[in-house]
Amino acid sequence: MKKIIYLIMILISMSLAFAQNVEVVKESPSEINLNDVIEINIHVLNPYNTEREFLINENLPQDIEVIDPTIVFTKKNDALEVKYYEWKTTISPNSIKTITYKIRPLSLGEYSIGATEVIDSLTIENYISNPITFKVKCISNNQCNANENSLTCPEDCSTGSADGICDYKADNVCDPDCDDEPDCKKSDFNMNYIIIPFIIIIFIILLIWLLPKIFKKKEKFQVEIPKEQYNAPQTQEENPLKGMGNSQ
Repeated sequence: MKKIIYLIMILISMSLAFAQNVEVVKESPSEINLNDVIEINIHVLNPYNTEREFLINENLPQDIEVIDPTIVFTKKNDALEVKYYEWKTTISPNSIKTITYKIRPLSLGEYSIGATEVIDSLTIENYISNPITFKVKCISNNQCNANENSLTCPEDCSTGSADGICDYKADNVCDPDCDDEPDCKKSDFNMNYIIIPFIIIIFIILLIWLLPKIFKKKEKFQVEIPKEQYNAPQTQEENPLKGMGNSQ
């Protein structure tokens, strides 16, 4: 890291003798771990023989914590609230001034910070720096946590796991995050070809076993009709007047 800063400073210094315009160079570490604080340096070159005042504007990325300076401004950019730094500084003739700020990224992955805008207060000319990107890496603990995936934390999350990232490739690993991944194609064999005939066979066996029992129960409760006559023999009624004529 120190070698990179040293090289940048040499390049700026070499261009100082030939520069006709203000030079703005921004640099930062390329990688940090989650929860680390990253330092951003903005180098502004004043190539003129007179002292100049410059207005510096730096838009900050989303999902960060401001560390130093703590005072930031906010503005609306396409309905999105953007935090930004603003400095007004004076730079001596033919010299370089470095503006430094610190932030803490709150998520894993790659962060980008756009070009720094520098305005010469005397000429109102606008100069911009290079954009920068840096990667926020995970702290490996051999567990693929909810905020990690195979891109942001390959040390803990293997490709093809359920991490919200589709690894669409033929590697004999079915990634559940892919809709139509080559390794997730199902076989043409349908289990219904076995299940449905099996159910039919069981049903037939049950019928064969139950039907004889049902018929036996019917025979058991069947009542036989007796062959004797249902009408009782009729008896002649005795005449109550019988024998009255012979009573004399």
